[in-house]
Amino acid sequence: MDQLTEFLTQNPHIHHATPQSPEFKELRLGFVFNESRTPAIVVRPRSAEEVAALIPILTKNNLQFTVKVGGHDMFGRSQVSDGVIIDLREISHVYVDAESQTARLGGGVMAMDTGDATETQCDHSTGWTIFGGYGPLSSKHGLGVDQIVGAKVVDAEGKICEANEIMLTGIRGGGGTLGVIVELTVKVYPSAQILAGTTFYKSSDLAAEIKQYNAEYSKAKREDLPSSLHLYQAILNGPVGKSLSIFFMWASSDLEEGQRWLLRVSSWLPIGMSTVQPTTHRDFGAFTNTVIPKHTYGTIFTVNFYDLTPEVLDVIGTHAQRQPNNPEVIFGVHELRHDAPREPTFGTVFDNRCAHYLIEMIPMGSSPEVYAEGLAWAQEFVNALSKTDAANIVPSTYISLTPPKGADMGKIYGSRYETLQRIKEQYDPQNVFKNALPQF
Repeated sequence: MDQLTEFLTQNPHIHHATPQSPEFKELRLGFVFNESRTPAIVVRPRSAEEVAALIPILTKNNLQFTVKVGGHDMFGRSQVSDGVIIDLREISHVYVDAESQTARLGGGVMAMDTGDATETQCDHSTGWTIFGGYGPLSSKHGLGVDQIVGAKVVDAEGKICEANEIMLTGIRGGGGTLGVIVELTVKVYPSAQILAGTTFYKSSDLAAEIKQYNAEYSKAKREDLPSSLHLYQAILNGPVGKSLSIFFMWASSDLEEGQRWLLRVSSWLPIGMSTVQPTTHRDFGAFTNTVIPKHTYGTIFTVNFYDLTPEVLDVIGTHAQRQPNNPEVIFGVHELRHDAPREPTFGTVFDNRCAHYLIEMIPMGSSPEVYAEGLAWAQEFVNALSKTDAANIVPSTYISLTPPKGADMGKIYGSRYETLQRIKEQYDPQNVFKNALPQF
């Protein structure tokens, strides 16, 4: 630790804090409070060169370290007890190249940063992108991981390099296990106005309403659901009480057609309230960030299904009614639709490409006591979902949404796991980045 301290003394412009520093509590904070692990120091480099200078110091002195991007990991894996956190959040530049329709994102970029910098269809954050990346544009443009076209990396020797195709293959799904990603280059798409907001249905019988909504939605999918339309169903404690709610996004400049779809979706159940209106990706992202707590106690449970069968919908209906009356507790359904782009022409180790639904239960709370109520509900919910027809459960899970104890790399990466292992052996044979995801 002495050499690290000396380096930071010689470079006082690098933001850092130890447990004795008045800034330490603020700098170590992520989205989820994690009081079980106390790092020895948090370091916030501002450039690739500063990261490159740090890595040899850490490896030569056998110092444990983690790399923190947005700090939104729900399992606290960006924290390490008595070790070093390299927090990339001050490397947060966004440079858009309109001609190539790409953007260069600093390693610490979060979705709100991309929204502030561009009016393109781009909802990337670095951590979200490298491990899969569901989002409101997935049905139109595919998953976030499939938008990666380049990367700048600080490797295991502390060298700055532009990732070649082999390394990019490992980054697309394998994230930072090969090095510190200090910049990503991703595809972006021109965008004008969109329609976006939340529709809150009147809910007097959640179980029945969930079945009715999904029957109507399934019918629309069979007939004519356009790729520009994204619908994320959730149970929220919102302005009209606990209700079935739909995050609606129409990502096309044909707002007239979007309004027709809004009317159709609004006809499926009685409406209690709707905030859907013409907006932009930037403004909608900014609004979304205002309703999400900056810091909370919480975790996440997920199960992936090939289909929302009557059995699964029965379980959802039962536990939706039991959901705590806490606005921070969320149940939601992501979907990778059958018509979404899923087979990239470039190399990737991301494997979960079949059409499927990701069911997520996110218990959160402003205090440990409030969080405990949501946690008990979520655990019962996920246990009930896990007991439904095993043939309908997708074996693969998303590594960023999988608790460390349940992380089966063979299932997560499937047929691509051996490829990831070979790339890891090639670029990080000493396992310098052993605390990154995935872990070897």
